[in-house]
Amino acid sequence: MFTIKLLTGPGTLIDKLAILIGFISITMFSIISHEISHGYAALLNGDTTAKENGRLKFNPSHHFEPLGTIMFFLVGFGWAKPIPVNSSNFNHYKKGMITVSLAGIVTNCLIAGLLLCVYFFALPLFYKFASNIVLDFLKNFFYTFIVIGVRINFMLALFNLLPIYPLDGYNFIATLLPRCIGYQKFMIKWGQIIIFVIVALGIVGRYTNIPWLDLFGSYDDLIIKLLNKVEIASIKFYWGS
Repeated sequence: MFTIKLLTGPGTLIDKLAILIGFISITMFSIISHEISHGYAALLNGDTTAKENGRLKFNPSHHFEPLGTIMFFLVGFGWAKPIPVNSSNFNHYKKGMITVSLAGIVTNCLIAGLLLCVYFFALPLFYKFASNIVLDFLKNFFYTFIVIGVRINFMLALFNLLPIYPLDGYNFIATLLPRCIGYQKFMIKWGQIIIFVIVALGIVGRYTNIPWLDLFGSYDDLIIKLLNKVEIASIKFYWGS
């Protein structure tokens, strides 16, 4: 239980509140950005469905999905209501499907890359100022916003790259393949179950210390190593070796 672990873990109440608000803010921003990018890509390809349904706005109430929100607070990862897309409105079907499928993944990678740059240049600020309640709150908030932002955006990109229905990776692969072959039929029937199994195996792997079962945990370890390298590079850049 992500939220319970955070609230019962070490640190002051102010620290925990800053971390929780930072986590919620960047997660909502990242997930909603992913969905909105699908809508804008569809709009550029001639489909106005998302725009007509008011789904090109950052208002969280327009993207609220009950189960995704519950999972968000329980395990620290959730999802928003999918953007409505009518591919029959595309000016060019294949081009439209490919660009819409990749839009969310590209957006998450761009956000992660931008936050990595911010982390590199802003890192000294987390050490520079004297400690007090307000500054500690702001430092914990922004540190969480940046670091968790990098991790969750790269994680969203990887997750959606999986060629499993109904993820973006499936839509991309299915567009390139001939229609009505066994792959599409199999994925439409079993895709959601496969995703559930992958997530369940990841949880089992995490709690039993079996890394190869936890695909996303192993990937997250690589992201953390990347953050550590950026931190070392930033320290060397500002203070030398």
